[in-house]
Amino acid sequence: MKSLKITMIILACLLTVNLGMAITPQTKKIEKEKSAVLKKIQRLASQTNFTDYVRNGEYELIVLRCTVNENNEVVVSKIIGFDEGLQNAIRKTIESKKIKTIAALSGEELALRLKFKKYER
Repeated sequence: MKSLKITMIILACLLTVNLGMAITPQTKKIEKEKSAVLKKIQRLASQTNFTDYVRNGEYELIVLRCTVNENNEVVVSKIIGFDEGLQNAIRKTIESKKIKTIAALSGEELALRLKFKKYER
């Protein structure tokens, strides 16, 4: 019984070490690039003039799904929300400026939740 416990502890330690080594510098670089691209998309989407689509004191929640094409450019694949006008405005804003990324992200799908709120004055 005691040897079984020791064996289980050793196996747990070995698995922990292996999981730590699974994170390679390339994986870290890809995750860092994903984060940077999501921030760029968010910054670009926030430049959308949404005041025509959202009433005072209310907000609109949009889910933006983008993919990285074979040219390493971010392309809007789907926008989920209730207001069609706001969806089209966001699509035009993002398509007006091309976001480039590294080749390792080619084929990746990125999702971002955006909240557009108009405050009362």
